[in-house]
Parts: sequence; structure tokens; C-alpha cells
Amino acid sequence: MNIEELLDMQERGIRDRILGYALSDNPMSRPELMPICDAMELEIWYARYEAWRFGWSVEDASRRH
Repeated sequence: MNIEELLDMQERGIRDRILGYALSDNPMSRPELMPICDAMELEIWYARYEAWRFGWSVEDASRRH
């Protein structure tokens, strides 16, 4: 996963929080996107999952203050 993909997932998290999605609505949580056989794919999936979560959390924190 490159830096552009990471930033894109963070931006998606921010945008989804603005649109009112919950933290549990992380699109990377969909079962069909979760790799179960390949360790490298799992690492990439987790990086995307965390990037979206980070973006969502940053936007959420900015709305609380």
C-alpha cells in the first residue's frame, strides 16, 4: 500500500464522518474485504482499516470541540 492509498482511506473516513456514518460503518469491515489466507493481504487490509478509522476519528474529535 502506498502513501496515496493511505491518504485516500483517511479522506474517506473524514468524509464518511461528515456524512454521519458511525465508526462501525468502516467499509473495510465488510466480510468480503477481509482476507483470511494471505498474511501480506491481511497487513494491507489492516492498514486500510486503520487509515479509515483514523480519518473518521480525527473528524469526530474536531466536531466535539
